[in-house]
Amino acid sequence: MSEITVGCALREHRTQSEPKLFGRVIHIDKLNDLAVIVRVPGKNKMGHQKNYVQRPLHKHLSALQRHLEAKDFSVVEFDTPTHWLLTSEQLRQNSTSGLQNTSRRDLKKWLHKRRKAYQLIRPFVHGRSIEEIVLDPLFKGWPEKRARELNLAGCSQIQRALNAYLLALGLRNGLLPWYTHCGNPSKQKFSKSKTGRPKEFSDGEDPTLVGVNCNEDVRRVFALGWKKHKKPGVSVRQARLATLEEWFAKSIRWDGVTAKVTVQPAALKFTDAQFEYWGKNSDGALSALAIERGETQARRNYLRRQGKASDRYLTANGEAFLDSTSCDQTMLSCASRLKVLSSPWRTDVMGAAVNYIFGHHVGFENPSAMTALMAILHAAEDKVEYCARYGIKIKPRDWLSMTFRKFVMDNGEGKGQLAMNTLESMECGASFGAAYDAINKAPVESGHKRTQRYVDHLMPASTMGKRARRGEPSRAGLARLNFYEYMPHLIEHVLHHNNKEIITLPTIEMRRDGVEPTRRGVVEWMMATGYMTSAPTDLRALRIHCLPRLKACLQSDGLHLYDPTFSGNRIIPKLVYTNDWLQRSGMLDRASSHRWKLEAHLNPSDISKVWVNLGGIKCLSLKSSDPDMLQMTLLDWLAVSRDDRLIGFLAHVDKTKEGVNRVASIKLATQVANRERNAEIKAKGTKPTTTEQKRDKRDNTSVEKAAMTGVPRPPKRKAPQQPLRLPVAPPIAPMPVHPTQMNADFNAAIRALRQN
Repeated sequence: MSEITVGCALREHRTQSEPKLFGRVIHIDKLNDLAVIVRVPGKNKMGHQKNYVQRPLHKHLSALQRHLEAKDFSVVEFDTPTHWLLTSEQLRQNSTSGLQNTSRRDLKKWLHKRRKAYQLIRPFVHGRSIEEIVLDPLFKGWPEKRARELNLAGCSQIQRALNAYLLALGLRNGLLPWYTHCGNPSKQKFSKSKTGRPKEFSDGEDPTLVGVNCNEDVRRVFALGWKKHKKPGVSVRQARLATLEEWFAKSIRWDGVTAKVTVQPAALKFTDAQFEYWGKNSDGALSALAIERGETQARRNYLRRQGKASDRYLTANGEAFLDSTSCDQTMLSCASRLKVLSSPWRTDVMGAAVNYIFGHHVGFENPSAMTALMAILHAAEDKVEYCARYGIKIKPRDWLSMTFRKFVMDNGEGKGQLAMNTLESMECGASFGAAYDAINKAPVESGHKRTQRYVDHLMPASTMGKRARRGEPSRAGLARLNFYEYMPHLIEHVLHHNNKEIITLPTIEMRRDGVEPTRRGVVEWMMATGYMTSAPTDLRALRIHCLPRLKACLQSDGLHLYDPTFSGNRIIPKLVYTNDWLQRSGMLDRASSHRWKLEAHLNPSDISKVWVNLGGIKCLSLKSSDPDMLQMTLLDWLAVSRDDRLIGFLAHVDKTKEGVNRVASIKLATQVANRERNAEIKAKGTKPTTTEQKRDKRDNTSVEKAAMTGVPRPPKRKAPQQPLRLPVAPPIAPMPVHPTQMNADFNAAIRALRQN
């Protein structure tokens, strides 16, 4: 400001001191070259502002202009005192609203003083303008005349009220007292006697038992000691003792390695409450609780500048929050209701524009770079088949897919080398906040708490995000649900969050276009109107980059996976993958002679499919006729396989015992048979030869069969072969055998066997 106007202030510049506020211009008359100025009250020797307002000064306007050009004065804006802005209602109610700090002023008394001061000058100022008042010829002698009318000893009160009324340009609050040194906002109170409730022993005559107040110097020292010594993990008492040792020690004497500190007598009476009160009330200081939480003044300033997170993201796929949390569950295995599992982990990918959850990964894997990449892949994939796996039917627009340009993460799962290299190869960016600080991704942190409150903590045997307390019922005994039964509830919550929950539309343009007030409606509108950022969209490349890699081998029946929990090469049983392309390619024939080792990409929460690079990305399906097998997670099946191996190990012991018993039984039966055989040979007198033992084997078999079945059948007799190179003898007529005689011989043989 360079032009003198009514209401402006003049600042006086001095060569040997700082600039000082001179006064306020209350009237200007350019025709008469007149400017009326009311001096602003200065300060006394104690540094307190004076209450008395001096008479107006009549100056030549041209002279003031010359002083301005000479830089003796400068025109500034008049800073209205805060108590002038109080309303009559605030004064009547003694309200401190509108003040920057709390005040000890009794505003009802101030209102009484204002009324009293106005009554003193009412006959001269009521209904008149500032110009009429200052140009009135009776202005100089009127305060003395008014004092005589009111029988007052002097006119100082009337003169002060009239001058203050002019300084405020007719504002009645200008008549309020300027008690700036008594109860002013942000001003500290100093008392000689000890304030507060008396102590138990302070009523006696001994002065050493009476507490002490903190004077200005002590308060300043406590503020410095609080900032220096109060740190996370340091108690208030320890910080006070460190402050006393540094600032109030009279002397320090050493006895070997032991220090003997002599502290000022008054400092020994300071309490922890006094130290904490004056320490945290200093400028920029934090409370003890805030310090223990790790907050800093710089962090608070950053939060104030940051504003709302939703105002910083203008595109649907510009940035996304990524973070992991526990599901707070105690789950059972899909294979057995008696096998208790630990809580799974959930990694969410939330769009930063409207907090739309585009994807997640839920599994028993601990948060890592792998889970972060799988959540990114899930956000980019279609969710129809994923939801159908858990019995939920949706359309593609019910859970939209999206790839993002940048991911906002903390220093956990996204800070690994694998994740950073993968994001770089995907041509995506990432930003990381300060350690143990969630201010850069507060929406996803709040989303975790909402999901846990509305889903996880309602499930039986929920951990509630806390450790088990003493006497609390066993969570393992309360667990009832498995992973496949928990997931539909989580998916339903995500669908409600995205599609049904009503939100406030971020921009006026969306309201003008009649956008549906849901997160899905906002995202679809942003996609349709071009609020998008270029981002990678190749799902095949995303699968290769994001899905975890497992060792696998190709055999004649399909692709087998190696157990990732085993250091060697152990194939996971019953996990065989194939498809029509693999059957027609001829690779299985080549793999029949030796295993073809390669890498497969598998989602641990869905073992029904794997992806493998065989001249291009190929999707292989699990060969299994068991529908429940397609619903198991990799961790569940590895646990089942381990149980099968344990059962097999225990069965090996039983099988060994059974085999040894069988050998002993056969050995005993053989010994009995040998004794009976030797008895028969002894009864016969001669041991049969090998030729005799082989003779009539078929006849003996027929007789044995007839004895066992009761159905006699005659053996087939072969015609005798003619010996070579021997004279042919005349044929001998065979003895006629009648069928009745044959049957009689067989019956006699059967009776003989039965008798034996």
